Amino acid sequence: MMGYEQRREQVLDGCAHAFAEKGYDAASIRDIAKAANMSSGGLYHYGINKQDLLYQVCERTFRSLTDRLETALSSEYAPKERLYAVFATHLAYFLERPHELITLTENLSSLEPAGSGKIRTLQRRYYDLVSGVLTSFPGIAEHSLRVATMTLFGSINWVHTWYRREVDGESSGVGPAHDGLILTWTGSELPAFT
Repeated sequence: MMGYEQRREQVLDGCAHAFAEKGYDAASIRDIAKAANMSSGGLYHYGINKQDLLYQVCERTFRSLTDRLETALSSEYAPKERLYAVFATHLAYFLERPHELITLTENLSSLEPAGSGKIRTLQRRYYDLVSGVLTSFPGIAEHSLRVATMTLFGSINWVHTWYRREVDGESSGVGPAHDGLILTWTGSELPAFT
């Protein structure tokens, strides 16, 4: 038998799937329950309403992604390797959990102000980690840091629309190609990754 936390994870996975497939507005509690493999009434043990469930999906995603990136960056000290860690971590997470990426990119704006502010704080923490990595490249001036950071996010947040394993190969090979573009902007050379 599943414990509360395991079941909650299953519910949030179902929510992300329903929101990604149908969109927040069109996804019903019945759709979420079906995706989570439980009754509609059972959902209320894990969230008070659809808005709360969206908040929980977004919170879990940003906390998990930030934790993974902090771990990856804790062992990487050279700027090029840190940049690669950003891309590899982000890409790997969302290739494992594509419905969460779609939920964030297409449904984050559906959060009501109370939840939105809290999620924006988590989002800002992640943004600061990534922009901190980019500040170590002399080719990125402070006045263009936001543009560089948002361009990086713009290219990797839409991975679900273009990445195909059968065409692009394993995700580990995509990082160096992507980083080569970013490093070209910074005037740096692409590191040798194995």
